[in-house]
Amino acid sequence: MAEWFKSFLSSLGATDWVIVAVIFLLVVLLLVKHGRPSIRKLTARDDVRGYALIYADQKQGRKGEEDFGKLLYSAKYELQGKPDYVFRSRFGGKIVPVELKSGSIDEEKEPHHGDFLQLGAYFLILEDVYGKRPAFGRIVYQDYMFEIKNTAKVRNEVLGTMKEMREMLQYGVGKPKNSFAHCRPCVCNGTVCPFSETEIEGELE
Repeated sequence: MAEWFKSFLSSLGATDWVIVAVIFLLVVLLLVKHGRPSIRKLTARDDVRGYALIYADQKQGRKGEEDFGKLLYSAKYELQGKPDYVFRSRFGGKIVPVELKSGSIDEEKEPHHGDFLQLGAYFLILEDVYGKRPAFGRIVYQDYMFEIKNTAKVRNEVLGTMKEMREMLQYGVGKPKNSFAHCRPCVCNGTVCPFSETEIEGELE
């Protein structure tokens, strides 16, 4: 086997070596890309280096902001929303949504689930509105931020949640997903929610 491989290498010409080198480089790049975690926790910042701000949910007081503050609507997914910021790369036109949160995340390793689904919904809206699928987006808390890749898993979870919500609205029936991770940041936790994992002290009037 070794002799065959040596013979094969010696038979390669200059053009063949270039092709081999290009294929090897592509394999390395794919391995690096897919080896990165889908969610990364980083130091908080509200801009994206190398990207220009093209949309904000409120006007910034500068020229060329006619679309700022407008509700973005996706007819394809029947979704609408107003991301805090949308950035576009100066080269290639890549789109990145950034969602700002007023609270802190402390030592949590992942964003609140509702915030995660919100960013995932913006992935779908921006894909339809701008004609480009965002590669990633950010959820920025006061102390840290999460950079989240727009993977098939994220997409499927958002679409599945949308389907459940629409069935609840249509039929009035839904399955609660009460858990510590889901309930802890919810404003209804320990108050009006009958599925809360936090015990309610006293009686609600």
